[in-house]
Amino acid sequence: MKIVFILCDTAREENAGAAARAVKTMGMDDLWFVRPLCDHLGDRSRATAHGSLDILEQAQVFASLEEAKAEISMLIGTAAKKRNIREDRHHVDKLPEILEEKRGMIAVAGIAFGGEESGLANRDLDLCDLLTTIPMIRPYPSLNLAQAVMVYAAHLSKISLNLAAKKDLAPTGDELLVVREKALQVLSDVEIPSDHIIHRRIMERLMLHGP
Repeated sequence: MKIVFILCDTAREENAGAAARAVKTMGMDDLWFVRPLCDHLGDRSRATAHGSLDILEQAQVFASLEEAKAEISMLIGTAAKKRNIREDRHHVDKLPEILEEKRGMIAVAGIAFGGEESGLANRDLDLCDLLTTIPMIRPYPSLNLAQAVMVYAAHLSKISLNLAAKKDLAPTGDELLVVREKALQVLSDVEIPSDHIIHRRIMERLMLHGP
């Protein structure tokens, strides 16, 4: 299972570089940018990356999260607070367990982070299969983008360590993606629109518990 960190609407080079450093420090290699508002290869980004320039230089850049999602089996959003009655926010410490349960079904898992000012836009949240959050005793001052990436990377490094220890075989196919597409077709056939709460709940449960 490959884990990709996706930064949407990143405005500060320093955060791009610090995120690359966090990803590499925790033993992962993939950092993508969606609609970046800064130069992720700029001088300040490179200075902050400090030994992680390879992560920045090989980073993919996408025009939209929807475009990036086409290459991902399961897209996981991050959000500091609940904005509506949509799906539950799952705590980040539960995320390794959720992904471990789907080992062998997922080829690529993506963790999406929003911009520094307001987090993931609603249109991006709607694309996510699951939404997660970092529980905090005090909501303010909140974690900045690079700090949030480090927290997620630290938790998700457990998966890399477990996979290395068990030496499991890689998945033969993107099974979860196939299951998701079939479920979407069934929901379409019975005319349940994608913005209906039942549609959202069914897809969330599928991502959590599988077929």
